[in-house]
Amino acid sequence: MAANNREIFDRLIGLETEYALHLRLLESAPTRTNRYALFRNFLESLREKTALAAARHMKEGAFLANGGAVWFETERPASGGGLIEGATPECRGPRQLIQYQRAQDSLLSEAAADVLGLVSFRLIKNDRDAVGNVYGAQENYETTFATGWQLWAWRLSLVLIFPLVVFTWLGLWLMVGGVLAYGLFASLFYIAVAPWLKRPATLAIALFGGEFENMADGLAGPVWLESCLAILSRIWMAPLAAALQAVLWTIAFTRIRRQILPFLVTRPIVCGAGMVDEAGRFLISDKAPAINSLTGYGGFLNDRPMFSFGHLFKALCSDGFLAPREYLSLFSERQRLQIALGDSNMAETAEYLRVATTLLVIDAIEAGEMPPPPRIRAPLRALRQICSDPDLTTTIPVVGKANVRALDIQRFYLDACRRFVERRPEAPAEARRVLQLWEDTLDSLEHDPEALIGVLDWPTKRFLLNKSGPDASWAQKKKIDIRYHELSPDGYFEMLKATNMVATIVDESDIAHARRNPPHDSPAAVRSRFIREFSGGDEPLAVNWRYVFLGRGLQAKVIPLRRYQRGNHLAAKRNTEELFDADTEE
Repeated sequence: MAANNREIFDRLIGLETEYALHLRLLESAPTRTNRYALFRNFLESLREKTALAAARHMKEGAFLANGGAVWFETERPASGGGLIEGATPECRGPRQLIQYQRAQDSLLSEAAADVLGLVSFRLIKNDRDAVGNVYGAQENYETTFATGWQLWAWRLSLVLIFPLVVFTWLGLWLMVGGVLAYGLFASLFYIAVAPWLKRPATLAIALFGGEFENMADGLAGPVWLESCLAILSRIWMAPLAAALQAVLWTIAFTRIRRQILPFLVTRPIVCGAGMVDEAGRFLISDKAPAINSLTGYGGFLNDRPMFSFGHLFKALCSDGFLAPREYLSLFSERQRLQIALGDSNMAETAEYLRVATTLLVIDAIEAGEMPPPPRIRAPLRALRQICSDPDLTTTIPVVGKANVRALDIQRFYLDACRRFVERRPEAPAEARRVLQLWEDTLDSLEHDPEALIGVLDWPTKRFLLNKSGPDASWAQKKKIDIRYHELSPDGYFEMLKATNMVATIVDESDIAHARRNPPHDSPAAVRSRFIREFSGGDEPLAVNWRYVFLGRGLQAKVIPLRRYQRGNHLAAKRNTEELFDADTEE
């Protein structure tokens, strides 16, 4: 289907959310907490609530019966860090996506609360901790990567950089082999030397990162080895990363990035989560002020991009390293646009508007019906200016025009999307409801922001902070800031919700359904069918976003998820049977 003939909201979308861990230690708990071991206990708790399948992925994780996934997210496990990341199944339409995001919040927070042991924890759904570490949410939209000469230039580039890809894979294999060799040598050395030492635990920590007897509990290795591997891998991957970044900047999603940029820069006034910064000022977003580049890989070189290409880089490096067929998927015209700017929302309306308005803007751009938007000078600086002004009166410079407010730019996109929808009598009713909600929200932001308490996050959080009084210390305000996002009955937003002060988009019955069942018109329906039927069976089952692997070794069946039927659950079920019988590759 041509891009300009696509229906409104007719694309696969998904959210990835990183949850911080609020640890609660008993007096007898060890001072150093193994977060990876906590994650393994968390998976066991989750397994009691839903069927799981092991993830065939570089990250440790599992796929759920509803088609979503959960991961242990960390780059430096030996250093004690680590978050829990949840990924919704592939959805269609903003309301369906919010339904599955809320089901994920509910299911994961419930599993965390049920983990028993010396260390308990609760999930914090925010984007920045009290010491400034940044994480948070990413949005994924299936869209046109490139067309015409740019698409062919991209495909040619993939061929030309393939020697660099092979060079990178070889380096990764050498590092894996080196780690295995080190593990064998360190184990033999410890077994030989430990009986002669008064304190063998000291040697075990230096060699393994913990006591030798506890290696099965998920020791990540010594910090010094982890640091060396992190530095070496970045050096080894740098040539490929630089070459790919140059190509992506020139080719990837160029039309969409250019036309959606002013919208994203001003979007925090609608969907920002709010934050108390180090100086005690209130900002309308907690993640946006940390954005330091327009494009990047997201952490490879300490970059925090607005548009993240990290998943494309991983498809070449890590995913391609495990499954070379992932490399071939990059030749497709349709790819995943990942936006890393948005905050993790507690307010359903804010989360809904974040996704729904972005979808409408992308639809209008792909249809060729987005008029040239205002071009913002210094967009990153403008983003920080907007986030620093909860009164929404600041103006930002645009090319060839007088300075404008963020509200004015949002209204430009609102009007463009309204014209786009009105030209389509067959447009879904949800699109028209989104337009009305968008307009009402902008009107309230301009004339009566207090009407948005319980509707949007940053006005709600500012209301709670103001209740703490003018003499509240920074620590008291920061506690409110972070506890607002706690997914438990003690979380401040959840307390507001219990008093019926919070607007909702999806019903509790819809959330309960989404905890158990996949979206029926996406690849998640096929993935879910296999998880339900084969998890816990005699043959091992592993899953990723593109394939299902059933069996062992070379005899495993590989079921691609690239084909599926849209429609009802019965159609998805028939297509699953066809995939298993006809498309299975030995």
